[in-house]
Amino acid sequence: MSNLRYRRRAADRRRRATEPVNVGRICYPIRVATSIATSVRRARLSDTAALADLVNRAFAVEASFIEGQRTDADEIAALIRSGGFLVLEYDRGICAAVLFQRPGERDGLPSSHAYFGMLSVLPELQGMGLGRRLVRVAEAMAEAAGATSMRLRIINIREELSRWYKSLGYREVGTAPCAGIPLKQACHFIDMEKPLVPEAPLYAGNEIGAA
Repeated sequence: MSNLRYRRRAADRRRRATEPVNVGRICYPIRVATSIATSVRRARLSDTAALADLVNRAFAVEASFIEGQRTDADEIAALIRSGGFLVLEYDRGICAAVLFQRPGERDGLPSSHAYFGMLSVLPELQGMGLGRRLVRVAEAMAEAAGATSMRLRIINIREELSRWYKSLGYREVGTAPCAGIPLKQACHFIDMEKPLVPEAPLYAGNEIGAA
């Protein structure tokens, strides 16, 4: 091989090594992942607008069968006041969040059951394990509060969610009508549940702990 061809190939290898890593639909440098916080905190009222935008972006896929947006600022503010949201941040703000309710806080559930819902991750950061991290934190908090089971609810059309939650140990335990939701097509709720092992209280204050 001539010296010229060798130098050209070496230059090509150096150029490829400095390019962003292609991870599918999104192409960005690996350093994006390292900017995500390692701790989860409770949401504050000042997070209302950002949280409403996050949830609506994460649930935009449901626009094909539900009229309107998933939530609004008034609903989010009410949930924040009840201490219900946990958030995960990165260098540009909130990147993921989940609604968490301790045993006895969710109407219609046994006092031994905790609940989580509205699990939301920015579309451009999905597939990085952030949702799984938030679920683990919610489960740990539920166990610390004495819950024996964790409950969640999805819409039956979201079959990919059912498969994902089953991979985390959840199973279908019932159904319910989508009452009060403006629908474009017929659908219903599926309730899913996972047994937990209660532990002594572990968390206190505003910082929840490692995700």
